[in-house]
Amino acid sequence: MLINSLLVFFGGGIGSLLRYLVNLISQIYTFNHIGTLLVNTIGSFLFGFFIIIAKDKSEYFNIFFLAGVLGGFTTFSQFSYDVINLQNESNLQSLIYILLSLVLSVLLAFAGMILANRILK
Repeated sequence: MLINSLLVFFGGGIGSLLRYLVNLISQIYTFNHIGTLLVNTIGSFLFGFFIIIAKDKSEYFNIFFLAGVLGGFTTFSQFSYDVINLQNESNLQSLIYILLSLVLSVLLAFAGMILANRILK
């Protein structure tokens, strides 16, 4: 348990730093939101790639890289994996999950902004 927690902790730190650097570089050379798009799409690709590649690897690699590094890099990779698993069960469930995740996340982010603005006034 302690070793797994440390692996996620250090991997998550690496992933978060990488996400920050990608966003920073993309702001310098392009426009703001491309960084988020890049980490979400790259992270989803890497998660899908390594979930297959790492099938026979040690549990420590999976915990460090998949949960830690990619989890810190982007949580969108886990979202993509959940959608794929749901799609194997039901296309309707998968579609509902996608719509709810996107709509609720955006609405709640907006609600948080409104609440924060009211608190700061």
